[in-house]
Amino acid sequence: MGFQLKGQTIARSMLEHYLSKPAPPLLILHGPAGVGKFSSAEWFIQCSLCEIGTGCGQCPSCRLFARQEHPDYILFPEERVLIGDEKQPAPFTVRWLIRTRLMYPPFKAERRFILIPRADLIQNEAETALLKTLEEPPDHTRFILMVEDLELLKETIISRGVCIPFHLIPSATMSEITGQSDPYILDLMGGSLELSSLILDESFIKLKEKIEDGLGHPMGLHELEIYVSLEKNFQTWKTHLDRSYEEVLDLIGLMILKSSERLPDFPAIADAVFDLKAGLHKRMAGMTHYHLSRFFARLARILFGH
Repeated sequence: MGFQLKGQTIARSMLEHYLSKPAPPLLILHGPAGVGKFSSAEWFIQCSLCEIGTGCGQCPSCRLFARQEHPDYILFPEERVLIGDEKQPAPFTVRWLIRTRLMYPPFKAERRFILIPRADLIQNEAETALLKTLEEPPDHTRFILMVEDLELLKETIISRGVCIPFHLIPSATMSEITGQSDPYILDLMGGSLELSSLILDESFIKLKEKIEDGLGHPMGLHELEIYVSLEKNFQTWKTHLDRSYEEVLDLIGLMILKSSERLPDFPAIADAVFDLKAGLHKRMAGMTHYHLSRFFARLARILFGH
């Protein structure tokens, strides 16, 4: 089948079980970001829709799936899921799903698959309406929900599905997947491929050198602040790797933590980094550079006493 799900033995065995046996109406894939939940869900769905049941990649069904045109695969966007207008519900709302899809049999396959990759963003009314559907699900439809933390879902939703756990990927397996053996890089990844596109980019080496210079000399820290504060320096990551400036700053915070862990002032540096991340995660308009300025001023006092 060609699909490799490394470091997720339990999840792989459960999904393979439900490929050989009838799948339950609801599967809930839960665990950290960047550990294979989405690729596993799509592999499972492709195999289920495949005309020979293996995800062969060659049959008409697999070719439709590869072009993201299979009529019996509905992938919700990674954004809020609303209940929808009572009379004319917009696409990818729960009322739209119920009225225009679930009421009818699948177009091509025996079963239809609904994948909601951000189940934590299902709004209250929509969740209630979806729950009613899950209590008496149509036999021709299967739901797959993805969430990082099960506590973000209502217990009534969880009780109607089979939960499939995903875990952080062991370091040895991460090394095998990425081809990297540098402990610095593997530690930064932390068992997840979520930031791998940034960390494995060639610009990462340049950034790492600037951080190390900044931690060692006041002028280097000043130059690092100027470099980090100019969003245009990370335009390539934004354009080609689809990463926001805030995600890059998150990575820089992790890199500073990793690069300073042997310094005597590491606890104070860690506090400063965590405060920076807390400020950035509030996502208040126009406040990013304020938080950066405060952070670097604090770092200068910690490292160099001024």
